[in-house]
Amino acid sequence: MEDLSYSYILGVPVTIMNVVWVAITTLLMASYFSNHILKPGGATGSIFKYFIEYGKSQSIRAGFDFPKRYFTHYYVLATLWNGACCFTIVALCYGRLDNNWVANSFMLHESDQPKGDQLSVIMVIIMITLHSAKRLYECLFVSVFSSNARINAIHYIWGFTYYLLLAPTLISECLPLNKLPFGSIQLRHVIGIAGFIVASFIHHQSHLILANLRKTGRVKQESHGLPQGGLFGFVSCPHYFAEVLIYVFTLVIVRSQCVSWWVVLVYNIVVHVNMAKTAHVWYQQNFPNYPPSKKAFIPFLF
Repeated sequence: MEDLSYSYILGVPVTIMNVVWVAITTLLMASYFSNHILKPGGATGSIFKYFIEYGKSQSIRAGFDFPKRYFTHYYVLATLWNGACCFTIVALCYGRLDNNWVANSFMLHESDQPKGDQLSVIMVIIMITLHSAKRLYECLFVSVFSSNARINAIHYIWGFTYYLLLAPTLISECLPLNKLPFGSIQLRHVIGIAGFIVASFIHHQSHLILANLRKTGRVKQESHGLPQGGLFGFVSCPHYFAEVLIYVFTLVIVRSQCVSWWVVLVYNIVVHVNMAKTAHVWYQQNFPNYPPSKKAFIPFLF
C-alpha cells in the first residue's frame, strides 16, 4: 500500500474505483436521456439501447450475447470475493492479519487520520456479502430464466467488475483499518440494519413473484406474465427499487466516513432507474390494459 494522499475532486477521492464509477454513471445518464427523452434513431439510438436493454426488453442483439442465466456466474464471484474481503477486513480490524491485500491490489492509500469506525465497515461488508449470497441463491433456486433471454457482453463483463469494486471502495478512505476506533452501536446502525432487512425482504419477495409467473401449474420457461402482489401493485420494478434501498441503508451506516460510497449509491440509482424505465415501457407496450397509475420505480412518484 502506498503511503501517499489522494487527490480530491468535489470532495471525492480520485481512486481507480471512483474513476470507473463516475465514467459508467455518466454513460448511463446519457443512455437514459437518449432512450427515454431524446429518442434519436439510427446508430446513436441503437448504441445507447445496447448499453441498457437485456432480457425481455432487449431489442438489439449481437452474435456475442450471453444467456441471461449467466447472471449466476458473477454472483458466484461476488459471494466468494466479498466473502474473502469480509474475512480480511474483520481480521485486519481485530489485528489478526497484517497484509491488506485488498487495498494493495487496488493501489489504495493510507491516511494519517483515517475516518470512521471499524464496526460500521464490518457491518456494511457483511451486508454486501449476504446480499451477494442471497442473489446467488435466487439465481440457482428461485429464478426461471428464459432460454431466449440474453445479456450482452458489456453487461456480462461489467457484472464481474461491479462486485470486484465494492469492497475496495468501502475501505478506500478508512485505511489503515487497525488504526480506526472500533466504535459502538449507534442509532444509525439500528436504522441501517432494520432498513437493510426490510429492503432485502422486498427484493426477495419480488423475485419470488416474478419466478412464480412461470411456475404456476408447470414451469413455463418462455412465458411473460404480469406480476402482481407485493409492491408490484405500485411499481413495475420493486426489485430494482429495493436494491437501491439496500445501498441507501448501507450508506446510513457508513455516512461520511466513506464519501466514495455516495458515488456507489448514485451509480445504483442511475442504473436501476434506467432498467426500471425500460421495463416499464415494455410492460406498457405488451399489456394493453397495464394500469396507467402504476409507476416505474418509486411508488407514487416515478
